[in-house]
Parts: sequence; C-alpha cells; structure tokens
Amino acid sequence: MTLRQLKYFVEIARAGSITTAANTLHIAQPALSHHVAAMEEEMGAPLLTRHARGVELTAEGRRLLDRATSILRQIDSIKDDVRGSASEARGNVSLCLVGSVAPVLAVPLFRALRERAPAVQLQLSTGMSREARALVEARRVDLALLPVASEISRLEAIPLFEERFFLFGAARTWGVESGPIRFADIGDRPLVAPDREHDLRKLIERTALSLGCPLNVRYELNNPELYRDMVSEGLACAVMPRNALAASASAGVVAREITEPAIERTQSLVWLVDHPLTPAGEAVRSALVEVVGTLIDNGALLARKLP
Repeated sequence: MTLRQLKYFVEIARAGSITTAANTLHIAQPALSHHVAAMEEEMGAPLLTRHARGVELTAEGRRLLDRATSILRQIDSIKDDVRGSASEARGNVSLCLVGSVAPVLAVPLFRALRERAPAVQLQLSTGMSREARALVEARRVDLALLPVASEISRLEAIPLFEERFFLFGAARTWGVESGPIRFADIGDRPLVAPDREHDLRKLIERTALSLGCPLNVRYELNNPELYRDMVSEGLACAVMPRNALAASASAGVVAREITEPAIERTQSLVWLVDHPLTPAGEAVRSALVEVVGTLIDNGALLARKLP
C-alpha cells in the first residue's frame, strides 16, 4: 500500500463519494476505483460500502482512516520536526478542548502562541469529553484537554486543574437563594444532563447512587450550549462544573456549590504514548499549561491549579 493510495482513501472518506474525490484529486474515476479495489484486496476486507448517494466506510475502513490520517500527518510534519526545535517550533498541531472550558482558554492560547511560537499553526476543535477522548485515541488530534485521563490507557497526561460542580438554575423559576446546597437537597428538580455514556453523567449518577438520592433527569442533551439555554429559560437545572455556565450569571442564573459530598473532577492535558509530540506540539503543550495557570491566578478560570 502506497502513500498515494492512503491520500486517495482519506479524500474519498472526506468526500463520501468516489466521483467527487476523483474530481478533487484530478484523476479519472475508474482509476480511483481501481486503487480502492487494490487496497481492499491487499487488506483482505471491504473498506467501502457503495450506495446511491456515494460511499460509506466499513468498520475496517474506519480503522484504516484513523491510521492513514495519523501516518499522513506525521509525514507532513517530518520536515518541520527535523528543522525545528522547541525554541523555533513550526508546523501544524491539532488540539481538542472540552466545551466547558474552551470559551475561556481559546483566545488566550492563540494569543500566547502568536507571541511565543508564531510559526506554529494550531488547529483547535471543541467537544464533549467523550468526543475529545475518541479523537485523541484515534490519532485525529495531537493533544486533548479532558477529564478522567487516568481511565484511558496508552496516554501521557499532565493534570492541570481541579474543578468543582455546582447546581445551576434560573432565579425566576427556582428562587434567588444562594450559597452551597447539599447533594441530597437537589431533590426532584428537573435536570438537563448528557446521556448515560458521558463521563459527567456517570460521575453524578455514581454520587446519587451512593447516597440513595435518585435524580430527576428530564432532558438528555449532549450540547453545552443547549444546557445554557435550558437553564436560562427555566426549563431545568443542571449539575455542571462552575466554568461550564460561568457566563450565565448575567442571564439570571444562580450557581450553588454542591456539598456533602462535594463533586470534583480533574482536567488533564493528554497525548498518546506512542505518538510523541513534535517540537510544535511541545510548544502548544507548554503554552497551554502556562495559560491555564495565568487564568486561574486572575480568576478567569474558576478552578484549583494543580502542582
């Protein structure tokens, strides 16, 4: 299997159509189909499923796409790796931030890189922790900031900060009472939360089970932006880290720290053990660690800095 074939395959996967990919690559569609057939014969498995709208990846095709993307990214960075050093880093670096802290971290991080490593091109994506974890495990990103890093094998991790959970609710619906609230006193308030496969949901469900305090999760959403809307409109409360809805205070949302027990989680910067960081990746890692520390010190990031 050649690098050219890998590039062809990645473009087909991106386009979802052999015809569209052939036009983008400026090669004949029969020739591109021949390359796919040769790859499938070599792999001993079908890589694509054809249908009227184009093609879809098989399970084997998805695995090949993950590896092909990683291989091509590493090849593209070889020149920069050889020429660069930590002090003169250059090249592309991909980073995924969990959505709860991305609005706080993104702009300061880009500003820091512009000053410290202007030749580094940061490709930033955001998502929920489950999505961030999948991206780093599949080698789609070089680095990710996410919780529960200790539960993932094959990762190097730097714990950066610890954040506490709060109960958020609209003042006009749930009253203006402030101050801490015991977990048991959340009671039967309707809650909005991610689905049961999400790390955050698992954390609060484990706490509820240990205390024998069932939660009334009325709405399941896997979108932090929609949490803010649901809470601001008074449809539900949310149990979330403080940073997730920090900006909602101006929209009439009350935040009450959860106690007895307090719920905490650690956010860590992670990368794959067998996917060493390039000098550019090391520059991004260093900049993010510094930015997090500065934002915690000035109160923009509501968390406890870890040593």
